[in-house]
Amino acid sequence: MTLGQYPALSLADARQYHSDNMQLLAKDIDPIEHRDSLKQKDITDRQNTLNYFINEWQEIQNSKSLSQSTIKSNKIIIKVIQQKLGHMKVTDISPSIVITFIKDIQKKYTYKGLTVKTILKSILQIAKAHMVIEYNPASDLGGTLIKHKVKHRPSLTQPKEFAELLKDIDQLDDTSQLYNKSILQLLALTFVRIGDVCAMRWADIDLNAKQWILEPQKGQGRGDMVDSVVIPLAPQTIAILEKIQPLTGDYDYVFYNSRRKKAPYHHAQEVNKLLNSPAMNNGKGYQYIHSPHGFRASAKTMLMERLGYDELITEMQLGHAMLNKYGKAYSRFEFSDNRTRMMNDWANYLDNIKAGKFDNVIHADFKNKKQHQA
Repeated sequence: MTLGQYPALSLADARQYHSDNMQLLAKDIDPIEHRDSLKQKDITDRQNTLNYFINEWQEIQNSKSLSQSTIKSNKIIIKVIQQKLGHMKVTDISPSIVITFIKDIQKKYTYKGLTVKTILKSILQIAKAHMVIEYNPASDLGGTLIKHKVKHRPSLTQPKEFAELLKDIDQLDDTSQLYNKSILQLLALTFVRIGDVCAMRWADIDLNAKQWILEPQKGQGRGDMVDSVVIPLAPQTIAILEKIQPLTGDYDYVFYNSRRKKAPYHHAQEVNKLLNSPAMNNGKGYQYIHSPHGFRASAKTMLMERLGYDELITEMQLGHAMLNKYGKAYSRFEFSDNRTRMMNDWANYLDNIKAGKFDNVIHADFKNKKQHQA
């Protein structure tokens, strides 16, 4: 049995190893087998730490099409989990440890606590799937944590107020604010999430077919959202894209930005900054009044209340998963004629209210299944 090579192994260490081995032999323990079992235990211990399963969880996330904001948020949360619990064996993590960990986070950031718990739970679920633990200590914690009250992003849903916002957008400078202006106009016309508009690719747009095949960043892997949706393009929408095409048509992204290396397209935060700035709303901005995400609520409300479209069509166009009477999700192409008509009606409606034409608008009465002129 080789103990090591001199001088890497000192004589004093060699004598100690020899003494240890003799003691093991006196107990009928094979020193080589004992050393191998210790090595195997060390490997097993490392494989049973939370860090080991964090790595597995990250591999799963890397295979998904996640938005840049989600990737960034996940990295921050994982770092917090690793600092506090990463070194621990998953078998040593109890519900009380999880509760204390989450409550410490909630003392500073109430809104982040439950998100951290959700990610921790999904990591520990992998350990359970490998049968390293029998139950998930991050499950069944109802009533023990502070619930964060979700603040809905503000939106304008009254035609006259919304018309003023649209006119504010249209008056933006075509040179210095071209990207911001175009993105805000597209948000109003398509009511797609801002991250998806900023990351719009020319390859996904067919101007001849007048449609955009979108794979929503937030729709990947979520049961309540579709992973692909057809956005019919109204003439007003096509006109905006045709204005941008000579500038970025040779690049992948419609709103190409060479200064951003990892995500070379316009940053959504720039649009948000402009919307909240004194350049809008007579110097007051739209903070707490209307947000980029708010265009979705604006469109849904007015499409149903003012143009008489039903919830199924509007929800499908928003990219929400809708089930038919057999419990199966509608495909992205179903009701395409109705949705194309709706998107054209919506674009024309926006033109009308900007021109001050608020009369002769259809209201939907879903209780009586009737529609009447206002």
